[in-house]
Amino acid sequence: MNLVKFRKESDLMNDAFKSLFNSPFFSEDTMTKHFTPRTRITEDKDNFFIQMEMPGVTKEDVKITLENNLLSICGTKKNETKTEDNTLIMNEIFYGEFSRSFTVSDDIKKDAIEADFKDGVLKLTLPKKEEVKPVVKEIKLK
Repeated sequence: MNLVKFRKESDLMNDAFKSLFNSPFFSEDTMTKHFTPRTRITEDKDNFFIQMEMPGVTKEDVKITLENNLLSICGTKKNETKTEDNTLIMNEIFYGEFSRSFTVSDDIKKDAIEADFKDGVLKLTLPKKEEVKPVVKEIKLK
């Protein structure tokens, strides 16, 4: 007697699902090399605000530099350690290095830029320079 494994329709769907996520587009290598944090930039009359989402990143893994009017934020999100008991089915979590750069105009007080990192969110405050008001000098008539 020969035994033949019967494949249910759900098995076929699982195989199709797994093959889709095993494609190069969804490979673990693609998901772990580099990513770009989501960013929001706003302003009020006194400041520009940059807010970046970095879930799973510690503040020790973030570096902020300002050089030649280029504000750079870079760092690393470390991958969780794998165990041999687990098989990766799907991964939508990005790991690896990240970086963002912004050109800072001369209207910003570069020495007063502040950064705060809390709950996986980096908040930068870039104070604007006070507008230079024209000096009006009254000339007396003789």
